[in-house]
Amino acid sequence: MKSLLERLNSIGFERTRRAVAALSLSLFVFLFLVFALLMWMNGQTAWVPSFIALAVVYAVAFMGVAAEWFWGRWFGAGLAWSGVMTSAAVLLQLGEWNPVLGTYGILHGLVVVMLSGTKMVERYDLQPAWRERYGMDEFGVARLRKTVTRASASLPSVILYALAPKEPGQAIFAAATLVAGVLAVAGLASLVRVRTWGLLALAGSALALFVGGVSAYPHFNFAWVNSGYLFPAWGHAFAYGNVAAGPALPVLLLGAALVPFAGPTLRFLRTRG
Repeated sequence: MKSLLERLNSIGFERTRRAVAALSLSLFVFLFLVFALLMWMNGQTAWVPSFIALAVVYAVAFMGVAAEWFWGRWFGAGLAWSGVMTSAAVLLQLGEWNPVLGTYGILHGLVVVMLSGTKMVERYDLQPAWRERYGMDEFGVARLRKTVTRASASLPSVILYALAPKEPGQAIFAAATLVAGVLAVAGLASLVRVRTWGLLALAGSALALFVGGVSAYPHFNFAWVNSGYLFPAWGHAFAYGNVAAGPALPVLLLGAALVPFAGPTLRFLRTRG
């Protein structure tokens, strides 16, 4: 494993890898736009906002990677990890290989690989202009990278819970997930501009998603569902066939996004106290 990581870190061809990652992200932009069009043509207009929002998110990732914005690698990698985790979880839940889901996961994994390694870190993270502008040192860059990547990984799930059609009688869940979506997007937009309130927005998003899930599905537990695999049975807000998902994972990802800044925040509060 150490040898593999060393080889990955030493890989060059930064422009080529950037192009491959951007191309893969652009494919998902068109894919979700096609899904939105098909839903609209079939009269399932309730799903159209969700797929359009996902297309916009991937378009932002595409532009960030292609334009070499310092946060583009973090944001693109976060979305890619989300796709990899979603594909792997659903394949395990189905208990059999599905070419469509497999290709979905492989393309996202390709983005992760293309954006990995020290060469890409130097090309994006270590750009001197933005670090000088915001006064960021190595530790600050590392913390911000982890937070943006983890929050980005939660974004597709949060968007689906915010915009996907809800079951009747789930007004609290609908309102809470919509608030969670707005706070998640606003928090990420704030963090890439190095604004502290973005952390509070992410915390609020996680809390709103948790409260909404508990209000709709009060039995927060883990159960054996489908094919005998262990998955969160809490908050099955949307389902496609026998594939169900709950808000537990995005809540955990949003919580993990706050961890890198937990220590500095506590030290700051102690000094103020």
